[in-house]
Amino acid sequence: MTQPCRLLLFATVLVMLLPGGGWAADTGAGPPAEQVTGAAQSPARLFGLGKQEIGIVVGHGLAIPIGRTTDDELRDVQYIYAAPRWGIGISDPMGGDAWYRGNLELLAEGTFIVNFEPKGGFGAGLTALFRYNFLPEGKFIPFVEAGGGILFLDMDFMNRSDDLNFNPQAGLGFHYFISERTAFTGEWRWQHISNGGIKEPNRGINSSLFTIGVSIFLE
Repeated sequence: MTQPCRLLLFATVLVMLLPGGGWAADTGAGPPAEQVTGAAQSPARLFGLGKQEIGIVVGHGLAIPIGRTTDDELRDVQYIYAAPRWGIGISDPMGGDAWYRGNLELLAEGTFIVNFEPKGGFGAGLTALFRYNFLPEGKFIPFVEAGGGILFLDMDFMNRSDDLNFNPQAGLGFHYFISERTAFTGEWRWQHISNGGIKEPNRGINSSLFTIGVSIFLE
């Protein structure tokens, strides 16, 4: 073999062995370091079976004049809402690469209500919710949720009863991650409050509830 041929062969082998060259690139050694780092930091890794979150939300509820929420008092109801919460994943992510990829979560909330229109009053109780978190790439995690609980009320309205009440509800919301484990959380829920007919009078309160808060995710 001539000297030029030897040099050409040596240069070809060297190029193929360099990072990004044909042989080195096809060895299956794994994804680039940037991709590995990005996957490790994706918020989606915080959602799965046994993964937990804690947080608190506050918000404003406003009566919707539908159903039996139509008398002069109940249609004007407005209240401040606060809820410390704890959640745990009850499934791993499912759905493959589909748009609906996500996981199921169970949440427990302490519920505190301070009514300020048309008169003062308060309520407290416990709520359980099932939530489906959609898990796209990126910092924005939307979700839908539904559940209910019990409330003990002291509001003194003319056409509804205090003491034991129930609060079925459903809504949607989002987490927007502002750090590796901390997210700003916003929600809207339809909420119904009544005693289920166990005591009269029993005009229910249907309301539109908006909340904002902070969620911290644990591994």
